[in-house]
Amino acid sequence: MPMAVMSEETRKVLEKRIGLPLNQVSDLGVRGEAAHVKARTGMSLQFSKIHDSRRVGRGNPLLARNRITTIEEINTKIDALIK
Repeated sequence: MPMAVMSEETRKVLEKRIGLPLNQVSDLGVRGEAAHVKARTGMSLQFSKIHDSRRVGRGNPLLARNRITTIEEINTKIDALIK
């Protein structure tokens, strides 16, 4: 399967928008990406549990099926198991 090639202009635009060289972006883990977004925007990444019909069929299939579990829900379930 041939590898997709990005033009130099596209790479420069992405690097300017992201604020990091693309080779650094590819080396970031999930926590690194989240930390970078928070540092650039001042807001944490989060998934919404609110169903939005405009998202159906796009992006994360868990969002489309409303199957994202928040950390608060997990903590509530753990607390219920411990008690």
